[in-house]
Amino acid sequence: MYLSRIALHTRRRDTMAALASPQRIHAAVESSFPPGSSVKSRNLWRIDHLGNDTYLLVLSEQKPDFTHIVEQFGWPENDQKWETKNYNYLMDKIKVGQQWQFRLRANPVHSVKQPDDKDSGSRGKVYAHITAKQQEQWLLERAKKNGFALSSGSFKIVHRETCRFRRNQKTITLGMATFEGILEVTDLALFLNAMTCGIGRAKAFGCGLLTIVRPTS
Repeated sequence: MYLSRIALHTRRRDTMAALASPQRIHAAVESSFPPGSSVKSRNLWRIDHLGNDTYLLVLSEQKPDFTHIVEQFGWPENDQKWETKNYNYLMDKIKVGQQWQFRLRANPVHSVKQPDDKDSGSRGKVYAHITAKQQEQWLLERAKKNGFALSSGSFKIVHRETCRFRRNQKTITLGMATFEGILEVTDLALFLNAMTCGIGRAKAFGCGLLTIVRPTS
């Protein structure tokens, strides 16, 4: 697996338009890999706002070529490059019981069965969690099935937003929350699957990518 990061020029008109329409970023990410590849896994991505800087982060099985993203959304006149690291080196060091600092941008939702829904296998209608407390509870409830443990004071929401955009003649509304904090690995297989496959819904639109680093303190 490869984790890549590229800085975005947020004052460019094309960049501002892409940030407002995640499907444009998704298309740009998918175009960063050779066509006809035998690798058919989903590429996870997210937008990170760090201070005054904005980055596109991508997790993939193949090394990307972000030349076209630099041309559309970066600083091509400055011969801009991007960072790509072999993420397997980090994943190979993960063990049960370890604590890691994490960051996750997710789409916290829940399903509600409708009174007239006769399909026993139906999940029901999907609704977004609106409040920060609901969104935090959403992550707490999903921690165990994704191989890690959290306590109520070990993480927080650092960014929340609602994104609306048009897709296939429909308006898509996504409520997104970015979580940061400290987690403890409880099940290695489940945790690695969460890292490589993502957590929650809307992965094509920049949600679900879980990244970790060593705790700073």
